[in-house]
Parts: sequence; structure tokens; C-alpha cells
Amino acid sequence: MNFVEIERRLRAAYGQPRHYNPADPLDDLIFLVLSRMTQEVKYVRTYRALRTEMPSWGVVKDAPTGELETLLQDAGLALTKSRQIQAILREIESREGGLDLTRLRGLPDDEVERYLTSLPGVARKTARCVMLYALERDVCPVDTHVWRVMKRLGAECDGAWSPAKSQRLEETVPVPMRASLHVTLVAHGRAVCRAPRPLCGECVLTELCPSFEGSSSG
Repeated sequence: MNFVEIERRLRAAYGQPRHYNPADPLDDLIFLVLSRMTQEVKYVRTYRALRTEMPSWGVVKDAPTGELETLLQDAGLALTKSRQIQAILREIESREGGLDLTRLRGLPDDEVERYLTSLPGVARKTARCVMLYALERDVCPVDTHVWRVMKRLGAECDGAWSPAKSQRLEETVPVPMRASLHVTLVAHGRAVCRAPRPLCGECVLTELCPSFEGSSSG
């Protein structure tokens, strides 16, 4: 797989989008919890409403669960997400003495990942998204968009997505390109290389894509 050319074309097409992810690691972690199993427009809207109605994480931590659940309804899985967010905030406050994760900026990647994945309900993919968007680490979290596009481009990722397979796929990506490829593959997967009907006629990677021949666009 020609990662250099794929990255070059995707960067030219999409730049380096942040996909609305906040730059602060705690903000981004909560944003990512809200993003699970829902559409971007809904979790972005819910995150903004949350920050408006409950402007500090201390207020969110101490809010009645039912009140927080009502506020998160638009993002789906509101009860699960409200409980997880409050559990995360309580755990961070217990460990750090406050609601702040900026200390992670000074830790190596393996320690950051270990810390984040030890928080309630935080999986490796979420941890690595925080590492990328908020801590500027060279990682390529493999979500469903990255998995789908890479698979169509000929990566060895048979079957359905799984944490173990996603880690193996990430390790095939050259380290200096990992962050760039994550953000651009997500953008490409949302805009063009969609499931189940990719818009192949609009794709900038057709000459590099073994899945292009015989594909239908529209």
C-alpha cells in the first residue's frame, strides 16, 4: 500500500480536520464518550449544550444523574453515557486532586494510554483519539471509517473490526503519517468512501484502490 501517496492526496483534499475535537484532554475525553454510537451532528450539538448548561466539569460530576441524562438525550445512550461521564470525572478527581488531565502531556505514549484505558469504560480507541487530538501524539486510532477505507484500499484487515485487528492495522501505518491519515481517512470515509455505497466517481484515490473496478457511485 502506497501510504505516502494516499496521505498526500487525502491531505490535499481535506487538509487536517479536527472533526470538532476539543484541544483539552479532559474536554476531548468527554466529547468522545458522547460520540459513541451516534451521528456527528448530534454529539457535537449535545457537547455544546452540555458546556452551556453545565459550564464546569465539577457541575457535571455533581449533577443529578437524571438531569444529566435529560441533557444528553440527543446523543443517544443517555443513561449509559451520563453514568460513565460522572464515573470518569469522579475517578479523575480522586487521582489528580482536581478535574484536569493536562499532566498527561508530559507522559510517554504508553503511560498515557494505560492511564486513559484504566478510566471507567474507556477503550483503547477512545484513548488514542485523546492522544491524537488533545495531546498531539503520532497515533492512528482505527474507527469504523478508517477500517472501511483501509480495507477497500487493500489493507490486510479481514472480517469485522475488532480491537486486536485495529491495533495490528494501525501498526502497518508509518508513524509520521499516523495522525494525518486518521483525520483524513475519517473525513474521506464520511464524505466519499461511505458504507454501503461509496461515491467512487468523486474519489481522489481511484488509481490506488483495488476496490474501485466494478464499484458503483451515487
